[in-house]
Amino acid sequence: MLDDALTRALSFVFGAGAFGGLIGGFFAGFRTKILGSLLMGAIGGFAGAAIGRATGLRPFIDAGFGYSVVYGLAGGIILAFAVGKSSSG
Repeated sequence: MLDDALTRALSFVFGAGAFGGLIGGFFAGFRTKILGSLLMGAIGGFAGAAIGRATGLRPFIDAGFGYSVVYGLAGGIILAFAVGKSSSG
């Protein structure tokens, strides 16, 4: 399954986004809901990397096909922080 280069590139982006989700969730005070932080980070990571690719930004660390791991990490941090702040009350 991971033989395809696009699948491998997106798995790097999702992994970086999930790690960013843990960071963003921690700073938002969303410490008890780790799975939610991971999922929000992965979604935000893909969104950040896709926006960076669609706008033509140069990837800092290229995961392949123009998707950037750094944009994925930033997207994961931002989305998990925003969701964590809005749902923590």
